[in-house]
Amino acid sequence: MITFVRSADSNDGTALVAIAWALKVAAYVNGNYGTNISVQQNVGGKVNQVHWVATFESMNESVELGDKLLQDEGYLELLAEANDQGLFSANSIVDNYYRSIG
Repeated sequence: MITFVRSADSNDGTALVAIAWALKVAAYVNGNYGTNISVQQNVGGKVNQVHWVATFESMNESVELGDKLLQDEGYLELLAEANDQGLFSANSIVDNYYRSIG
């Protein structure tokens, strides 16, 4: 089992809009690809950080979804929307993968 976590910091003054956008993206991907992406927010630490979390049976499954998303016009439009609104700091976006060991 692979857990994928994408984290991003919302820019000053955009936190609520960024969270709404993050939920919209998760709903879009879940609805179109049958994934289980959830949106999470820190309880402590950076208050403006948003996380998208999903689990996959294998790393290949995750990579295949990423490849599909990069060809999906609807998804690309959502990315452009966030960029146009300046929702996230580009330098803050980090992807992490975790493997279940127990």
